[in-house]
Amino acid sequence: MTTTVPDVTGDAVDGDPRIARSRSKLLAAATDLLMESGPRAVTVDAVAERSGVAKSTLYRHWPSRNDLLVDVMRSHVPETPMVDLSLGFEAALRSQISIAVGVFSDPEWLRILPSLVSLQHHVPQMAELMAADREAKLAMLRDVIDLGVAEGRLPAGLDPLQVLHLLIGPLMFAVLSGDGDGLPGLADEVVARFLASYS
Repeated sequence: MTTTVPDVTGDAVDGDPRIARSRSKLLAAATDLLMESGPRAVTVDAVAERSGVAKSTLYRHWPSRNDLLVDVMRSHVPETPMVDLSLGFEAALRSQISIAVGVFSDPEWLRILPSLVSLQHHVPQMAELMAADREAKLAMLRDVIDLGVAEGRLPAGLDPLQVLHLLIGPLMFAVLSGDGDGLPGLADEVVARFLASYS
């Protein structure tokens, strides 16, 4: 398997395309190893061998293996597009959940997610990465909830994190149970029940 990794050039500047290419090869090799065998397989030796790039070059890009792993994860965290609040509360809520369905339907993301969950308990930078991603999603959900309150569809004072768990939890469980094919229908049902609980 060969993974295509977004070109995260970081310190690969100064106009030298060789630096960007070596970084991209290393990230792709580390990603492949992570998906194939988990975090323990991502050693400096294994990444260098898989990529064909010297270990000394790897260390010029990342001071440690953990820094490399964080960059691998950072390059794969799905970007969350902004929800159009002008659509109104219910449409905005459904749009946000639809984005989550898209993320959970991405096979490459699903293969890397268990490693991300595991590594957040052992690599502080990974926990920070996940916290930043969660906060971005919560900030958007807060705006959607505020719109629901303004439209009289939701009561004031809802905890956005709890709402996130209520809406995303069933989708995550379905994915972990191997029932990802039915995610769109499940998402519609989850949103319908959530809205009905406040009608």
